[in-house]
Amino acid sequence: MKSILDPSFRYTKSVDTDLRKTFARIRREQRNRVQASNDQNSRKVVPMHDRKHVSGF
Repeated sequence: MKSILDPSFRYTKSVDTDLRKTFARIRREQRNRVQASNDQNSRKVVPMHDRKHVSGF
C-alpha cells in the first residue's frame, strides 16, 4: 500500500471510487499471488514416505 508521503500517491475522491472495481482488483491480485506461490511451492514439494505409527506415543 502506498504511503500518503510517497510522491507517486494520488488522492482519489470517494465519489470517484468504484468499490466493485476496487474489490475485484484486490481479489484478482490475491488470486495471482496465491497462484504464483503455488507454482513456486509445487517445484519444492518432496513426497513423504509412509511412516508406521508407533503405539504408546
